[in-house]
Amino acid sequence: MLSFLLAVAVAVIADTAWFMAWRARSVGRFRVTRDSPTSFAFTSRTGTFTVHRTTGRLLYTQDGQRHALPLADLRGLEYRVDERSAVLEELFLGFGVTDWLGAYRDAVEWFSIAAVASDGRRIPLFLSGAYQRREFLAGWYVDRQAEWLGRLGWITDVEAQAEAALALIQARSGCARLL
Repeated sequence: MLSFLLAVAVAVIADTAWFMAWRARSVGRFRVTRDSPTSFAFTSRTGTFTVHRTTGRLLYTQDGQRHALPLADLRGLEYRVDERSAVLEELFLGFGVTDWLGAYRDAVEWFSIAAVASDGRRIPLFLSGAYQRREFLAGWYVDRQAEWLGRLGWITDVEAQAEAALALIQARSGCARLL
């Protein structure tokens, strides 16, 4: 009996470590570098951004090039959540018969925030994603596993990160309109 319990404990630890490795893989970043009455600056996976309140411009660097957009030309912010199939992760973590059903197919959830200019240009401000594991009859286990790893700070709650970034960008840029 003791060897069975030890085997179960080792299996849970190995599964959790494997899950953490795949879950932590896709997380983006959002870091505020300056927050003063005259300007707000942050970096993310998509570039470096500064909102100058005094000049009324959004300055940003993407792909090594500098750009500027007057805040008056900003139509609003676009917040998107997109789900894509996680075929690679599914193959490495074990593909089963139930994975043919959409409800149990693993996915990567992507969260993005973009500034939309009046001419239709989309300026990506934030992009982050996380692997979502879905299991038949073991959904409760996967949910508890993610919950505990999040509480311990070992994985990032990407949805909460994206919503916090959106709220901060909205407040500091003066652009409350969501498209």
